[in-house]
Amino acid sequence: MKKLFLGALVVILVVGLILGGCPKPEQTTTPTPTLTPTPTAPYKVLKIGSILGLNMTSGVETKKWFDLFAKLINEQGGWKIGADTYDIDMIIYDSENDAIKGKSYLEKLVLQDGVKFILGSPTGNPATDAEVTEPNKVICLGMDALNNSADPEIQYYWTPNGMFFGRGYSYNLYTDVAATGVKSYVSLKTDDMLGHFTDGWGNTTWAVAAPDVKYLETVFYDPSTVDFGPVATKIMSLNPDVVDCAFAIAGGAGVYNALYDAGYKGTFLPVLDIDILNSIVTHCGKEYVEGWESGLSDPKTFQTDPGMLALIDAYTEEYGTWQSDGCVWIAPWFVLKDAIDNAQSVDVEVIKAYLDNQPHPARTLTGYCQLFARPEKDNLRTVSGESAEFIGIVKDGELVPFKATAVKDHYLATILCYDLLDVYKAYWEEYGYPEFPADQTSVLKFSDLGITGQD
Repeated sequence: MKKLFLGALVVILVVGLILGGCPKPEQTTTPTPTLTPTPTAPYKVLKIGSILGLNMTSGVETKKWFDLFAKLINEQGGWKIGADTYDIDMIIYDSENDAIKGKSYLEKLVLQDGVKFILGSPTGNPATDAEVTEPNKVICLGMDALNNSADPEIQYYWTPNGMFFGRGYSYNLYTDVAATGVKSYVSLKTDDMLGHFTDGWGNTTWAVAAPDVKYLETVFYDPSTVDFGPVATKIMSLNPDVVDCAFAIAGGAGVYNALYDAGYKGTFLPVLDIDILNSIVTHCGKEYVEGWESGLSDPKTFQTDPGMLALIDAYTEEYGTWQSDGCVWIAPWFVLKDAIDNAQSVDVEVIKAYLDNQPHPARTLTGYCQLFARPEKDNLRTVSGESAEFIGIVKDGELVPFKATAVKDHYLATILCYDLLDVYKAYWEEYGYPEFPADQTSVLKFSDLGITGQD
């Protein structure tokens, strides 16, 4: 159209010159318009905070993961949420596992840094954390060994690593070993708060998972123990078929080697990592450890999800070597990211509404993490969860993937162990039964609880 217009104009001018003898007009130049670029909205910043004990390997590794998540998002152009794009500012303070320092840094995160999302448990006690987070409406996704986070008065706290819904792992171990025909067990635990807590946890789970296996005694030992000879002598005097060392991690391979030297030939439920297993194999031989089952927290050995495998590769590329120590503790990140991605908002109340009724579990490095309501606490918000875990088995001196502990196992085993079936059944009948990941096979089913039509 523009060419046609210019052509017609030229013809008119030429004809005019010929017919009218008009002088040639001066040529003019039309200035080229200056194009002003459309301004793009600057990236916003989403602050996410965490307080970790960097005097422990697990804290250091958790920080490395959180830093990596922020870096990956920022380098890929930010996090598109709704109409905005955000860079992540991951603010992490070192509490050195001191509760007083933890609360001080929590106040700094909330009151000075303006953080509205916190990963982890700043003081180790949700009730203490809530003194800061609740009045300021700050979302905290942490862990809870004290079972305080289920208090219905607390509204902005969730525990992806809550421990309450965590009986499935022990239930699986105990049913497996009971199937071999053992008749008795001794619980071996550290003489500290964790040891006494996990001893009660284990014994009640044994009573449900393997009621025919007799509990003999709990042998507590000082976490600083180096010479395990007396411990081995005590256990040998009880003559158990099984020594349940689950969660008793102090002393490394010492207790296993001492019992081998004392002539113990029964079954262990150990806590194994590569170094401990190698030390036992060196001292006792491969045959001694064959068939032992233990928690397997290294997702590199069992993870198949492409997105999670990509994160494992990114970690290795960023830090030069692979470490699995922090993998289980970063579940809160995946739960928060799932909520933000699905709600497409960073508004605290929008994310709270999503988490209060989590519609599906979040995928994490070590397995799904699903939040559940706590009707026995009169709390109908989906506030408590536990990541699915993997169980390894020792074959030819190596701990290899064996089977997953499904979130359904965690959920149902916990209800059985705490004798809460009547409470939860009434809740399910009114609010509906939970749905679990379709690609996870569970050991426990609703039919095991006497409920039909729900599996």
